[in-house]
Amino acid sequence: MSDRSYEFRSVWDVAEPPERLWHTLEQFLEQDDPLPWWDAVRVTAHHGEEIDLVARSVFGYRLRFTVYDLELEPTSAMRFRSRGDLEGSAALSFEPGRPGRTDLTIDWRVDATAPWMRRSERVLRPVFVLAHDLVMRSGERRLNRWLQQRG
Repeated sequence: MSDRSYEFRSVWDVAEPPERLWHTLEQFLEQDDPLPWWDAVRVTAHHGEEIDLVARSVFGYRLRFTVYDLELEPTSAMRFRSRGDLEGSAALSFEPGRPGRTDLTIDWRVDATAPWMRRSERVLRPVFVLAHDLVMRSGERRLNRWLQQRG
């Protein structure tokens, strides 16, 4: 791994059973905006099996990347690759959590390729890690709120 590499693991506690959550998220992959609940990650284009995204940090910077090579294992896993400001891969696994809930584990291995990030890596790496954690925590909260509102 290079000095621009990051390995993130987030485990979301989602208030739906794994199979239902998987099917809900799978259905949204077919829509123009497969992430309607996540304000920090915005879809800018969705063409075929590629989705262009912009992730907005609480610290004011934005990262642009495309996800592609989506692999689905019905009711248990989703995997994809990314290119752009973040190049690498992610894997999502859907496991039973507490009764009626899912432990959604998101493993994300990326290289930060934006030139400004590479130049500031030595000093700002802890900020980048914190920004990722905050975006992910927000995603977990907003997904649960969105699912609750949908009934």
